[in-house]
Amino acid sequence: MFDLDTTVTLPLIVSVLAIAFTWYRTRRSAVDELFRAGRKRMETLDSRLSAVEQTLGAMPNKEHLHELQLAIERQTGALNTMQAVMTGNNKVMERLEQIVSRHEDHLLNGASK
Repeated sequence: MFDLDTTVTLPLIVSVLAIAFTWYRTRRSAVDELFRAGRKRMETLDSRLSAVEQTLGAMPNKEHLHELQLAIERQTGALNTMQAVMTGNNKVMERLEQIVSRHEDHLLNGASK
């Protein structure tokens, strides 16, 4: 049917192959660029995740917070005890001041009589 000369057919085949190869390479470079962008994004996310994990690892957990709460309660109890002791000491000091005051009055007024 068609009797094509090799001088026409061979350049046509080479041109079609060159077009196909060019299309394949440009598609592949676009895909490679997408992979590079994805890899860069994943590396960024990985470094951010590592930083968050490190930060969370240094934070106190539930048990540590509970221990801290118990320690604060113990300190509150100790402060309440100290307050009661100080109140008692203040009352004793008031009584001692009254006694000393009476002694002073007696010595000052009793000596003049």
